[in-house]
Amino acid sequence: MLTESEFSKEFANRLIQKVDGLRIILINGLEIQTEFEGSPEYRHFLNNCYSEYCRNSDEIEEIFLKYLNATDSIYNINNDININDILPVIKDRRFLQNLRELDNNFKENNVFEKYNDELYIFYVEDTETNINYLSRENVESLNIDPNKLREIAIENLLNSIEIEKHGEDGYYMLVVDGNYESSLILLDIWHEENFEVSGEIIIGIPARDLLLITGKNDIENLERLKNTIKEISEEGDHLVSEKLFEYRNGKFEAI
Repeated sequence: MLTESEFSKEFANRLIQKVDGLRIILINGLEIQTEFEGSPEYRHFLNNCYSEYCRNSDEIEEIFLKYLNATDSIYNINNDININDILPVIKDRRFLQNLRELDNNFKENNVFEKYNDELYIFYVEDTETNINYLSRENVESLNIDPNKLREIAIENLLNSIEIEKHGEDGYYMLVVDGNYESSLILLDIWHEENFEVSGEIIIGIPARDLLLITGKNDIENLERLKNTIKEISEEGDHLVSEKLFEYRNGKFEAI
């Protein structure tokens, strides 16, 4: 098994080969800082990548390739956004705080809105090879009303996924594609006829690919849900939230 530093060095070597003119100026644990076209503002955080490697070390080349392909959006900026590719992603306060620490102009550079006291909605362009976060400049280039962005993204989400429900006896899991399970909280699907649970609907979204459902009065399954969230938060990647959420008046609120 590679250590965090060894893993980052291996990733950095491949990154240099992929991006002409790129220079590595810092490797600190799972953080890589690069310089490109005179700007030292590029950073790569390999926490999710390394977590995947730790679980599947024999797939290291496939993991590297997946994350290296995502670098195209960083170094080769594309302003030709297809409005049909815009989708919503759910992030929490920790993600927002990380943005603040990395970028003093994050509010000007990123498109997001508050969902509740814990969660935020960001918007991405999901292409065949990359998932790219939208900038305000991207949205302005589309000539659309920013207030319509959530409506557009949700409609695109509905048109691009098939939802599967698994489970029984008051404990369920929704499956989409591994990227947008947590985004399902934005859909109009949270009705009693869809989820046979005891009491109000309670969910956990510890990671972007995991949405678990039970009922507020179901003590046994609530404990099961809490344990799963704790386990994923300690060992998983692409984390979303450690909280439980209750469906109230048309949206989920942290409890």
